[in-house]
Amino acid sequence: MTGTMPRWGIGPAAGLVCALLAAGVAGQPASPAPAAEPGTRVIADWDVVPHQLVDKPFNVGVVAFHETGAQVRFRVTAAGAAEPLLTRTVQAPTFNPQSGVWEFWFTLDPAGLPAGPVEVHAEAEPLGAGHITTKLGPLPLHVKPRSAGRTASDAAVWADAKGGDDASGDGTRSKPFKTLAAAARKTRDGGTVCLMPGHYSPHALGGGLNRTFWTVITPAPGVKPEEVWIGAGRPSTERLCFRQVTLFANPPDRKYNTILCGENGRTMVWCDACTFTNRKGRWEGGGNAFGNRYEAYITGGKTVDMDNGPGARLLRGHLIEKITSDALTSARTAINVVVRDISAGKTGAHPDWHQSHTGAADKYKTCIIYNCAGFDCDSQGFFGENLRDSAFVNCVFDKRAGGYLSQYSGGMDHVLWLHLTVPNQTWLWRDDLKARNCHVLNGLFTGMGRHNGGDTTGIRIAVNHFLNPKSGMGTETTTGAGAFADPETNDFRLRADCPAVGSGIPLQCVPADIAGNPYAANRPNRGCYAGSVPATTTPER
Repeated sequence: MTGTMPRWGIGPAAGLVCALLAAGVAGQPASPAPAAEPGTRVIADWDVVPHQLVDKPFNVGVVAFHETGAQVRFRVTAAGAAEPLLTRTVQAPTFNPQSGVWEFWFTLDPAGLPAGPVEVHAEAEPLGAGHITTKLGPLPLHVKPRSAGRTASDAAVWADAKGGDDASGDGTRSKPFKTLAAAARKTRDGGTVCLMPGHYSPHALGGGLNRTFWTVITPAPGVKPEEVWIGAGRPSTERLCFRQVTLFANPPDRKYNTILCGENGRTMVWCDACTFTNRKGRWEGGGNAFGNRYEAYITGGKTVDMDNGPGARLLRGHLIEKITSDALTSARTAINVVVRDISAGKTGAHPDWHQSHTGAADKYKTCIIYNCAGFDCDSQGFFGENLRDSAFVNCVFDKRAGGYLSQYSGGMDHVLWLHLTVPNQTWLWRDDLKARNCHVLNGLFTGMGRHNGGDTTGIRIAVNHFLNPKSGMGTETTTGAGAFADPETNDFRLRADCPAVGSGIPLQCVPADIAGNPYAANRPNRGCYAGSVPATTTPER
């Protein structure tokens, strides 16, 4: 998605170390900026939902980050074969119009491939010497036969919760089933279930764990997404794609509650342009999207009035608003996600925009948070312990109120914080922090410091702007308040007179900003917005 980032507002969260904010972090000695130790991996992941049926040119993308830059080598094989059907090398990220993401991608044309299952392999190679290539697991896709035409699986099966009948219906438009379960059992592998307005249960749909293709569950033609409601349940089947429906929790009292429950990691679900919501509100009964290790892929849509943002293997283009606790914590890779209004209320929750706490140093968590925003949040922003091989790129987080901080501790190995904008929250390196191979580059922060002996010798903190000139860290810093166009409307684009404009260093893996606008090739801005607005247009208030 290109253009200006939507200007959404701010929300509340309870504090953890308010006294530290009051005391400030002024006078902390600057962190050294050591050269990276050799041996860091490219931080990479697929930006594609697997197991899709390809019947026209299809863009396959990978997001990849490394402090020295990267390139990605793609290889397509017949499933299980060693010899490639084709290879592609992508030397730099560009804008992928299919996903709306600046990434490493190529177009897979099924016209040149045999019909049947194929696998796409990707190796993300660092540009710098002495570092390590990351090999992603194979991406399974299926090329549709060019002469197949319409098949039995293309025929839609209909259900009508108000006027259908499981006993006398046959799943046609004129004689629909009543329940989603009856329709799903009748639907061929890879087919479509069309739902008329009403409430449906996703529980015990049947079909086993052998569905090869995504079976789509979607409103019937002419039916609006908000007219189809699917409640909580355990589908007990594989590869369901819920598309443009409302998935809701309606628990009787406040307790851990999920909408869709998987089969202990053996099943996957794809929710495309869906809404997740708790009908009793975020503070009345809780609610989480998935349970029992459901492997989820989410594209588009929104989450509203839930406890947490949805946990997903891939979370892209999603809006999260009015939640009580963690927004992005359970996402493995989150791209182009906006979070608005985190507030624990009286629930006792400890909210975090993103939390990477794993406890044990030998159980590092790997994640990618790319082009993501948090506005109106009463929560911590960036919070973690024992993080490894992770990247936070082109992110803005603005805290509304409270004593919350962004803070890291424990073991940290090869974590990148690139082009962040954190305008209203102090950043601390805490306590038992032991970091190596980490980089904080081209950021814009309120202030940054160490607490209780946090060891930052393994973190390169350089080329950042600090709004509070007395609490900066690192080398090549710029300072000064009055940096933004209009913070009250969450417009954190830079004013032309801010020293952060045009004073960053080019990062090959990050050619464009959070809104998809290219950075200046040689002197990008610090923070996550390219370009600037005139200094006299809308002064900060």
